[in-house]
Amino acid sequence: MNRIGLIEGIGPESTIECYRLIIKKFQEKLNTKDHPELLILSVNMEEMIGYAFNNKIEELIDFLSRRIFMLEKSEVDYIALASNTPHIVFDDLANRTKMISIVEETCKAIKNKQIKKIALFGTKSTMNHGFYQLVAKKYGIEIITPSKEKQNYIHDKYINELVQNKIIPKTKKDFIDIARELRKENGIEGLILGGTELCLTLSQSDFKTLTIFDTTEIHVESIVNAMIKK
Repeated sequence: MNRIGLIEGIGPESTIECYRLIIKKFQEKLNTKDHPELLILSVNMEEMIGYAFNNKIEELIDFLSRRIFMLEKSEVDYIALASNTPHIVFDDLANRTKMISIVEETCKAIKNKQIKKIALFGTKSTMNHGFYQLVAKKYGIEIITPSKEKQNYIHDKYINELVQNKIIPKTKKDFIDIARELRKENGIEGLILGGTELCLTLSQSDFKTLTIFDTTEIHVESIVNAMIKK
């Protein structure tokens, strides 16, 4: 059984949900009541997202590299970042150790559904930095993002509400309206919940005409597959 090292998400709620889903999926796949070996590293999230949001790439790489080294000393077999935003520097980190990319796995899932055009919600860094677009291009997928004004709104609500575990009905409605507007104007076929807290307020049941890709759920599937891989 492989051991996974997990660097926490932006907010504790998403990390808790990721942990819960890993155990559930592990037990389902192996038909067991056992728990997997999993190391969760809590980090100074304000510092980490500060580097990401201010485009301090070298500082972010150094910050995460030092945490990855801590997990490697614990003899983990794979490492995963339980957040989309730090995947800005995923390629730089993955050159040094075995990692499971939330972005790569999400794009594979989209391709498997034969979807060609999809919207992306998340932090501003996730929506406009281009790392999702770069991976999606390999799979023939076009990523559509909201207008700058709508990106600012999504980012603000994400950081100041969802990360704080504040689930406000009006925000949920506004997110749904933005997605529907993108479908009407750009012909999107689906929506990537490109922030691991977004699944706390949005789900497939909120949409009849769009396929929703929950990056937490997709990442968990890949993490558990890596755990049980021989």
